[in-house]
Amino acid sequence: MLIWWFNNYTLKITEVNIEDEKISNEITLVQLTDLHGASFSKGNKTLIKKVESLSPDIVLITGDMFTHPDEDSTGSDTALDLMAQLAKKYKVCYVNGEHDDSEPFFERLRAAGVTVMNYEEQLVTVKDTKLHIYGIDNVYFPEGFDLHNAFEPDDKNFTILLSHSQNFKKFAEFGIDLTLCGDTHGGIFRLPFVGAVADDDGFFPDKNGRYTKGLYNLGDSRMFISSGLGNYPLPVRFFNRPEIAVIKLLPKK
Repeated sequence: MLIWWFNNYTLKITEVNIEDEKISNEITLVQLTDLHGASFSKGNKTLIKKVESLSPDIVLITGDMFTHPDEDSTGSDTALDLMAQLAKKYKVCYVNGEHDDSEPFFERLRAAGVTVMNYEEQLVTVKDTKLHIYGIDNVYFPEGFDLHNAFEPDDKNFTILLSHSQNFKKFAEFGIDLTLCGDTHGGIFRLPFVGAVADDDGFFPDKNGRYTKGLYNLGDSRMFISSGLGNYPLPVRFFNRPEIAVIKLLPKK
């Protein structure tokens, strides 16, 4: 019971460092994803304190913050309250997943000061560095999906794409420097030296070249998949604790 509780309800901080010539000063990004309405202590105080301890420049949220169909119950209120509290101190950018795809919820977020980035883009300056942040609301990708149909590439500034679901080849073809995704829950049940035991396409996805958790590279493009915070449909995480992801952007040495 203690091992189960530890794996499913205690927070882990995962830090990734990325160096790039477009970065002029150190920038701290915090990614939260797949909360599924969970609370880490009353009012998510434990989660908020851990985020505050990281002193993020921007908080980036990649969807499924509550579980459909609980929009009218405590799950959506928990998600909203968490993001509203963070938005009082930090710039918070959000894209939805398949569960929290709700225009009324988006309006509540906007009213709380959260930037909803469903096919939106913003140029954000952090000290001497400009970040070009794109957001998309795709949870599935139609044939012929192409970011060029919605956005103009930016070769000058460091580009970040927020997307709940992954489509790494297409993101890299557009020229995104860093994509942040969720959705996989890290494969949920993982084993040391093996990775995820199974995903929707079969067993041992990490051994078969599929992306489940962590930082990946494709040419000059990078994609980070966070294993997220909550559980759906059941709390059966193993060697895959709820995760706050910290991405440090650093000048290239």
